[in-house]
Amino acid sequence: MVRSTFWSMVATIDPRRSGDTRYFRRLVGTDVDQALAFFGGDYDFRTPSVRRTRTQPHWDFAGVGDDRMSLRSSRFLVDLRSDSRVDDQFLVAWMRSGSSTITYGGESHDLEAGVPVVLPFCDTYELHHRDIALNLVHLDAGFLRSVVGEDDFAFEPLRRPSAEGMRAWQSVVRAHSATWLDVDHELTATAQRDIAEAFATAAIAAFPQRSRWRSTVTGSGPEHERLRRALEYVHEHAREPIGTPEIAAAAGLSPRGLQQSLRRHLDQTPGDLLRGVRLDGARADLVRGDRDDTSVADVARAWGFGHLGRFSATYRSRFGELPSESLRAR
Repeated sequence: MVRSTFWSMVATIDPRRSGDTRYFRRLVGTDVDQALAFFGGDYDFRTPSVRRTRTQPHWDFAGVGDDRMSLRSSRFLVDLRSDSRVDDQFLVAWMRSGSSTITYGGESHDLEAGVPVVLPFCDTYELHHRDIALNLVHLDAGFLRSVVGEDDFAFEPLRRPSAEGMRAWQSVVRAHSATWLDVDHELTATAQRDIAEAFATAAIAAFPQRSRWRSTVTGSGPEHERLRRALEYVHEHAREPIGTPEIAAAAGLSPRGLQQSLRRHLDQTPGDLLRGVRLDGARADLVRGDRDDTSVADVARAWGFGHLGRFSATYRSRFGELPSESLRAR
């Protein structure tokens, strides 16, 4: 007979001494039901299915966090399938070992060891973990959106960061994780916020942003899936010389079908769609840019705007300020 074990520890730092409001939590066990109850509480597991991969299952969790951010590591040495959903936090996850497939929007994504991705937010996805070990950064959605300055900001889920984004993310992880996780030493309230903001800023720089209008495409029918493919193609290729024929082909639609679908669901033409994505991309580059190294003309050309005057006028109409003002605001 295999006996199950469970061990738990929760600790908090006395905030009266330094303003340090971090908590530390560590749990270890072999009981699958206890693991599902714990992980399911944070990740809203729905109808989970578990198959043992060894005689004695094992799971563990460790996390340090506050109301803005938590750094977590976990292992669950079983074969787990479940639907999952998180509505109040952005989750950056990277796998240490095992295997994991996330199915979302009709597509399956295999996580790669050591490669961080943002999990779907405010939407249900299907996960299949096998003997998985994960690192996660949880960022409170309200906090991160306050850093961005946009109430409806969201990431494009399950997209690899660029090489530059990966370096920025790894730099922050290396610089601040040890300090955050060291609960034996107090952090001032200012230091806590600074570290959380560093992680939030790195995530914003590293991972693709979901345009505001994209999140309005809801539904699971064939037309919705083709429209999502069109949007994903535009996001991935917006810097390239693409137009309606290329977008329609990527979505599996005729040019006329693409126009009708966009008009029906987004009240846009393919040209409106492409222009909006390019403007959003240009704005992101300007807001993040260094005035000494970035010029409005270079950013405009990089995003396919050949006429600087028309770009500035369109930009101002969309964002309420000139491109040069966005660059100076940094």
